Amino acid sequence: MNSKRGWHILPAASLACLSVYACSFLVADSNCAYAVDSADDVGAFGSITLTRHARDAAKAAKQGQWSAAEAAYKSALSLDNKAGDLNYGLYNAAAHSNNWQQATTALEDIFQFEPAAKPHLLAEYGQCLASAGRLEEAVPILKKALVTADADAGFLPGKLQALMIKTDKVVHPFDRPHTAKELEDAANEVKVFKPAAIPYVDPDGLTFRKSSKALSYENAYKYCEFIGICTFESYDKSDDITFYHPPVARFRIEKILKGPKLNRAMPVRFEFHDKSDSEPDKDWKFTADKMPAKGSKWLLFSEMAIPTNGAFETYRGNYGRQEATPENLNKMYKVMELHRGQQ
Repeated sequence: MNSKRGWHILPAASLACLSVYACSFLVADSNCAYAVDSADDVGAFGSITLTRHARDAAKAAKQGQWSAAEAAYKSALSLDNKAGDLNYGLYNAAAHSNNWQQATTALEDIFQFEPAAKPHLLAEYGQCLASAGRLEEAVPILKKALVTADADAGFLPGKLQALMIKTDKVVHPFDRPHTAKELEDAANEVKVFKPAAIPYVDPDGLTFRKSSKALSYENAYKYCEFIGICTFESYDKSDDITFYHPPVARFRIEKILKGPKLNRAMPVRFEFHDKSDSEPDKDWKFTADKMPAKGSKWLLFSEMAIPTNGAFETYRGNYGRQEATPENLNKMYKVMELHRGQQ
């Protein structure tokens, strides 16, 4: 009965009724569809089923049931991918559900369907990319978004209101359309997802060499050729030791956890910072008590299993020098267990 192509064939009983009332309901327009039940209408989308999904999505969104709204919008779009404005609702629901991959896809589909929308949705797109872990892609987009943030603030709410009005529009031969007031009230019930304020992002902070987020045993294991348990013995004393010109410390290898066999004597550049552009305290001055106690045991991580300028460089400066406490050793062995067979 609801085919979009060809003639709509009515059952015999209906034809009998039509003969009594001398009415004809044959439809030959392939772009039209008519409801067969007084509870249904084809809506502005021209499809009973699609309209049902769209209205289910709108209802779930009004109630804050974002996962249900997301699923309903996806079902509607699967019926007609030309109904691209439904992606505004899909993005809004996915963002509220923290489903950033789906939110990103919805925005990219909007950009295909409506290219002119992209410059107005940079803040939302940048947040999606950042929240999905694609930080390096997000940074330049977020910077652009800052320039037009105020002018673009009303773009998404306007699109969502337009979608709500379209969704509620009734195309039904047996029922009245909604009044302008009813449509306005429905649009005002939309809960618009608002991206968080865009913080300044330093691109250098995203790099592996400087980001504090790279400081982990997992990364240390991944990027280091040598990991071992070592005993501190002494250090080379001199008059010009500073925060950025550390001494060479003398360690003895007790146990190799990863890497080739090395001479047990291990000279190490004894950094006082983790290379995150940290600055020393104003009154920082080297004293002997800044060195470990003789005989203390340490986990040492070195990116290269060969010395540079006569000493091994530890991973991210002083982060690559962890005291060999039972807790730290347990953390290290846990990482090694996860990478068993990959050494």
